[in-house]
Amino acid sequence: MSYDNNESRIRSAVSRYGNYGASSNIEFGYDTEKLKKENRYRVKGQAFPKNINCFNWGACIITPIWGLFNNTPVACLAFVLPFIPYFGWLLSILFSIYCGAKGNEWAWENKEWESINHFHSVQRKWAIWAVAIEVALIAVFFSSIMYFSQVFSQYMRTAM
Repeated sequence: MSYDNNESRIRSAVSRYGNYGASSNIEFGYDTEKLKKENRYRVKGQAFPKNINCFNWGACIITPIWGLFNNTPVACLAFVLPFIPYFGWLLSILFSIYCGAKGNEWAWENKEWESINHFHSVQRKWAIWAVAIEVALIAVFFSSIMYFSQVFSQYMRTAM
């Protein structure tokens, strides 16, 4: 049955049998403003896309910064987890992986997007910047190790 057939049947039944205490104003259709407020998985009327349920490298690599800019405060736990004694580093790594797995869903829920293409382009930029920052940090780490090993070896030569 089509929507129009149901609407006419309901209206005729209400007029024939009465509304039995219910309000006499029966509305058909959807209140789009109410749907936008209630359903945060929508972007300009689009339902939650299943193809964005992939891994988010920006959320994984630079978790707290990504969380602040994508309105996801739970990602700021990455600031605290490394300071837990003994196993905080492990929790931090596991939490970063979890944020990478749930990152696209959280970003879609917590922020307004113009379209799915806009969402993908922004998250792609986050991934590129995250990888660039990670590569830079690794380069600084290894160059500092090389520098201090040379300084230490020169110190040891002069000390003997």
